[in-house]
Amino acid sequence: MKLNIFLTLFIAMSFLTAAEYQINLNWDEFEGECNGFISGSIGEEHSFLSGAGAATTLNGKLISVGEGMTIEAQQIFKIDSEEGYFTFWVKDKFADDDMDSDPTLISMSKPMIWVFKDGNVIDLIKVPEGLGLTCKIFTLDAATGEVDRQIKYYPKSRIIVGQIVDAVSGDPLENTTINIIDYMKQSRQTVTDETGVFIFEVEIGGYRLDIVKDGYISSFAEVRMGADESPREIVCALSPNIKEFRIVLTWGSSPDDLDAHLSGPDPEGGNFHIWYRNRHPVGGRDFLDRDDMTKYGPETVTIYKPAIGNYLYSVYDYSNQDDKRSKKLSRSDARVFIYGENKLLANFQVPNNFRGNCWHVFEINERHEIITINKIDFVKDATEIHR
Repeated sequence: MKLNIFLTLFIAMSFLTAAEYQINLNWDEFEGECNGFISGSIGEEHSFLSGAGAATTLNGKLISVGEGMTIEAQQIFKIDSEEGYFTFWVKDKFADDDMDSDPTLISMSKPMIWVFKDGNVIDLIKVPEGLGLTCKIFTLDAATGEVDRQIKYYPKSRIIVGQIVDAVSGDPLENTTINIIDYMKQSRQTVTDETGVFIFEVEIGGYRLDIVKDGYISSFAEVRMGADESPREIVCALSPNIKEFRIVLTWGSSPDDLDAHLSGPDPEGGNFHIWYRNRHPVGGRDFLDRDDMTKYGPETVTIYKPAIGNYLYSVYDYSNQDDKRSKKLSRSDARVFIYGENKLLANFQVPNNFRGNCWHVFEINERHEIITINKIDFVKDATEIHR
């Protein structure tokens, strides 16, 4: 009891100093029971808070005032930091307790979120209608003050939700078999629906997804449900059977546009550098099978006529190409899958928490060996990526 009183007094005293950011959440209590939830990182530290109770984390820089503690809003969060990256959610309070199954509860309660910086409103978000007991609202880059609205409903919180698509066409793949294996080596299985989507309810921990469909090269992905218990998303692009090297890029809900860059020896002499603005044929074939500009991917490159020499593959953040300080590429959950000889040869996940607009992923040497690079830096001009 004394500890709770001390914590409440500590948080109340924190109001005496202006927080860099403040997030206010209101909703119609007669229609639903909402709960704000924020997860974030400052440097290498990562943590999260629920709005239902008074608490602090990240060395006191992330604060939940506690529900009903002020007359300004039903729940208030404060971020006393000029750096860090945060994600804000609105959840039904009983989303994962199997007490409420009505997916309209959040929508009916009409949540509204005010975002302040230094006491000034920088965004006001009225959550639109939708179906689900968990809703992702926005991300906040504390270094820049940018609020990126990413409003999306999910059926629950502790879920892995994915979509399987064709790596060349981008079309969803129905009836794809997904086998999920937990850290205890226990497995479950499901298949994708007509939109290529699958969902697994999970607990905290790591999982491996094995993905199989006739006529396609089998693949896998690893996903972790963290202690924040927020939905995890993954897009996996399966390649039709192929012997040549096929390189497939997927990513998350942000940024909108990542570009694949491949350079290597031209069979007719010299070298090429292929990307969406330079789609010249190599050996009579366009190696860039698919360009995607609307998040998630896939973006696919195939080396149809390998020549003697080294190939370099990189991913460029076109959406944030001029921002030297941006970590959005690093936070994109980008994944690269390399197929060939009718099997998955390698896969890579973008390194986390680095600044830069270009991820140098790997090279293929003259012996057709895949050599890992896996570094992020800033490239001023996309045409200079492989020079």
